[in-house]
Amino acid sequence: MNVSTFRQLKESKYYDPILTEVMFDYDMMLEMVLHSMTIIEKGYDTVWDANMFNFTRKYFQEGMNYVEKLIIENGIRLRLIVEATLENIDAIDSLRHYEIRCLDDIKGNFGIFDNRAYMVYIFHTANDKPDQTLWSNSKALVDKQRILFDKMWNISIPLSIRRKELAYEKRMDQKQMITDFETLQNEIDSLMITCKKELIIFSSTKILCNILSKNDVVKYFPSLLKSGVKIKILIDNADELLIKQITAINDTNLTNTIQLMHSNKISEFNEAVLIRDDKYMLQIKYGINDQLLALFSSEEYNILVQEILFEKHWNEVKSLTSIIR
Repeated sequence: MNVSTFRQLKESKYYDPILTEVMFDYDMMLEMVLHSMTIIEKGYDTVWDANMFNFTRKYFQEGMNYVEKLIIENGIRLRLIVEATLENIDAIDSLRHYEIRCLDDIKGNFGIFDNRAYMVYIFHTANDKPDQTLWSNSKALVDKQRILFDKMWNISIPLSIRRKELAYEKRMDQKQMITDFETLQNEIDSLMITCKKELIIFSSTKILCNILSKNDVVKYFPSLLKSGVKIKILIDNADELLIKQITAINDTNLTNTIQLMHSNKISEFNEAVLIRDDKYMLQIKYGINDQLLALFSSEEYNILVQEILFEKHWNEVKSLTSIIR
């Protein structure tokens, strides 16, 4: 892109001429981004991989601060999709006014400006600044990027949920005893909110109903089912209210239903075990004076043992009871 073309773009607020070009001039790219901030009307939609995140934090902090000022004063929106890790979560949290969602293993980056143009930064391995920039204000290409962004936005998860996942990761290979019910409720809520693939509940009916009477865990089930999570629940004795709740949920989501089995023909369970995605587990049982105590664990061996026990009992009662759908 030559200087004359760049001048025309600035004067037309990037509507004219219509073009798609690779920019090699880093200073021109930076000037374009900064100038766009002075004329923005709606906002930015952007995707950052690790290279883009590091570049922005290192070389573009002033611009990021200015965007936050525009969000506060002019009401523009900035929607950001980024990969959040233990290493960068604090930096992401500092972006207080951005709308942020998270995806794993992001490769590449792009940004859309007011639906009128988009930009892709191209990094070579040895550099921490972009070597080239693909820029386009072609409506057809901008619309394609908009569709791609919307798809990524819809499958990404809110930063608040990713933060909870990272909190779990930080406690990998740890055990934690939980003795007060408020903390237990928070752990159960976090386990439900961060579940992505499979939830197993292997429980004494008495303990599970005690938990449900104080914490409406069932409220999480519809959204988990819609996101494709498989839910299996095995209790030792039937509970009419729980069965009705599960049946009602299954009636509204026939493509992915909760599998609930119960039988009083097996020995009673003395605890409740909740396992999320084969990675995190809560074991809950009664202590002194019928106080609920819980052990949080992310140790693979302990989880595997409980999963084996679950499968054993599940298979034993499968022939005796039917799965409620």
